[in-house]
Amino acid sequence: MRPDFWPALRSPIPWALLALAATMPFLLPNYYLHILTITLVYAALASAWNIVGGIAGQISLAHSLFVGAGAMLASALLVKLGINMWLGMVIAAAASAAMGAAVSFIDYRFRLGHLSFALITMAFAEMAEIYVTNTEFLGGASGLFLPKDKGDLLAFQFGGISGVYWIMLGMAALCVVVNFAILSSPLGYNLRSIRDNENAAQAIGVGLLRNKTLAMTISAVLTSIVGTIYARYLAFVDPYLLVSPVLTIEIVLFATVGGLGTALGPAVGAILLAPLGEILRGHLGGFLPGLHYFVYGLVVVGVILLMPAGVWPSIRARFTRKNAQEAKAS
Repeated sequence: MRPDFWPALRSPIPWALLALAATMPFLLPNYYLHILTITLVYAALASAWNIVGGIAGQISLAHSLFVGAGAMLASALLVKLGINMWLGMVIAAAASAAMGAAVSFIDYRFRLGHLSFALITMAFAEMAEIYVTNTEFLGGASGLFLPKDKGDLLAFQFGGISGVYWIMLGMAALCVVVNFAILSSPLGYNLRSIRDNENAAQAIGVGLLRNKTLAMTISAVLTSIVGTIYARYLAFVDPYLLVSPVLTIEIVLFATVGGLGTALGPAVGAILLAPLGEILRGHLGGFLPGLHYFVYGLVVVGVILLMPAGVWPSIRARFTRKNAQEAKAS
């Protein structure tokens, strides 16, 4: 079924919700605004990962590599060489695109199965963490401190938490729109055919390398840009946070709970789980470290049992059935 991309954009509902979300810095204290900002970071990352993992069905566990490239490389270029972080973001995004294309080529060249692809990408993520923590230019194990945010937009400074929140709101919305656009395009149909049956897709003329590379490149670039903005917000770039494979696991978790392969599902999963994790970590982290992971596990088990397709597809199917029943009754 062709996703209703343009009708969805013409509807006033998403624009009203976006406008309401934009007012949050005027309504919430900084602590809750911080939670919303982190939620938007994960919503953007989960939506970017969904292009590869959900639509194309290639379970990549290397996306911490792209987050780390956006965060560590752009920050190192600024701190060590004085290169403007806007330009650093572009350079990091280009590097992420090249790495994503290389991963796609390896997948195509050796015709890796889904499990093999996941393990290979996890190995890349582990190697990236080791490389970053042992490279002085990228900050090594100690990380990097960024200059104080003075609100100079030309210097990639957004004026504190409110400015970063608005930037991340726009970035999360962009990632969702890109998912909608891909699902409504020939690329989306090609990727879904590859996901369902690679051999059959190739038999009808779908180019495996071209489509997989394009999907991975788009996903890597979006992920890298989010990583650069996230680094600017944190001000301290910690490799054990931003290049850790655990970050990818969280991204995959949010996308899976929300609904793989749908435009809104990954963002919905992040909106449901990320605030819960942040609140649990903030209030109970000192008492029971790692409790949020335990809660995540319970939620995943519950979703798998009650909503196997994910939260958003289940909600959408329920509303569709309800509308159909009402139309039939009338």
